[in-house]
Amino acid sequence: MTLTVQFMSMLSMAAMGIWLGAAIDTYSRFVGNRHSFDSRTALLDLSFWAVQAILIFYILYQVNFGEVRIFVFIALLLGYAMYQALFKSFYNHALEGLITFFMKLFSFIMYVLKILILIPIKWLLHICRRLAMMIVLTLWSLVFYLLVKPIYFILSLLGVVKVLKKGQPIYEKIKGFCSRLMKKK
Repeated sequence: MTLTVQFMSMLSMAAMGIWLGAAIDTYSRFVGNRHSFDSRTALLDLSFWAVQAILIFYILYQVNFGEVRIFVFIALLLGYAMYQALFKSFYNHALEGLITFFMKLFSFIMYVLKILILIPIKWLLHICRRLAMMIVLTLWSLVFYLLVKPIYFILSLLGVVKVLKKGQPIYEKIKGFCSRLMKKK
């Protein structure tokens, strides 16, 4: 391995150490504080570290065809220490800003969708309900005035309405009505 390849390997592994520190902070921010250890936590942690290992080895493979030497680990630790000392507070502040920005952007998009889609649909449904009620009331009025009123008028001519208004029990009302109909014949 030439000196240039060794230098590139150290620089890339230092950069990957910085990346690793940022990835750990991002992962812990999204996973949150864990009070218990379960299978989901184990699976997430295993997946995170597998992806990081594959990524580091891929970068190492691109730089020096995957030769692992002690200075590679030292450069990784150096990069991680640089991140902790120099970049951690800035990165965490920027990460929180990005999370806040995207949460506000999502909230704004949901608000716009509510204004442009949900409220007009609710308004249309309200209008449809009112139109349906108007149709039902119109039909009921037609039925009432074309069917019920004439029947009431005919029954009042026959004297049934007087019998019903007197407060007699329904059986006697029907019996009296039937007897009057029979007498008229």
